[in-house]
Amino acid sequence: MLLKTMGGVLVIAATSMWGHTAAERVKNSYDQLQYLQKLLYLLRSEILYARSYLGEAFLQIGQKAKSPYREWLLGLCSQMEGERGGTFAEMWEVSTKAGLKDSGLLESELLRLAAFGSQLGIADAEMQVKLLDLYLDELRLTMDELREEMRTKIRICHCLGVMSGIFITVLLI
Repeated sequence: MLLKTMGGVLVIAATSMWGHTAAERVKNSYDQLQYLQKLLYLLRSEILYARSYLGEAFLQIGQKAKSPYREWLLGLCSQMEGERGGTFAEMWEVSTKAGLKDSGLLESELLRLAAFGSQLGIADAEMQVKLLDLYLDELRLTMDELREEMRTKIRICHCLGVMSGIFITVLLI
């Protein structure tokens, strides 16, 4: 009987940890959106106040950013300085999809960010700031929706973890 009880406790603990891990993934996607928002505000400031061109702004922000955003921004900077041919939009899209695929960003946001570069590279500084403002507004709406869903999803993940452990324990005992 002691062995069954210990086994049941271990099963419940394991499934609870699974639920906790799933809840952390949900929270991580929101945290990644917040960090992306911060980086885009920094890019906006570099363009608006420092009057930096995009390559210079990517270098400045990339040096301070955390991985994988650091590699993404510094890679963009080196591609722009290297003049490897192709348009800025192509460089942005390829580097965004490749460099941020494992960042934890939602797939829909990653695609929207990749598409954003097609507009950013062809505008003057004033238009770039307006485009960044528009994208940041869209990002804020996405974050508001995700924040409301996040609370519910986290609660569901925790409950499902514990309840599935109890269910499995009851089935085994």
